[in-house]
Amino acid sequence: MAKKKANLSEIEKLNMEYLDLKLKNSSGSLKETHKLSELRKDIARLKTKERMGIEK
Repeated sequence: MAKKKANLSEIEKLNMEYLDLKLKNSSGSLKETHKLSELRKDIARLKTKERMGIEK
């Protein structure tokens, strides 16, 4: 159960970072737009690992 909490906090951290980048992108101040897709894929990987029960 401790691993799930660690993953959740990491997923939450990535979600907050993703939201921040989306806001910057919508305002036109984001220069590195490729980071949006990278973060989205990282979040999906963590969620998949959590769902499958795979640890880091």
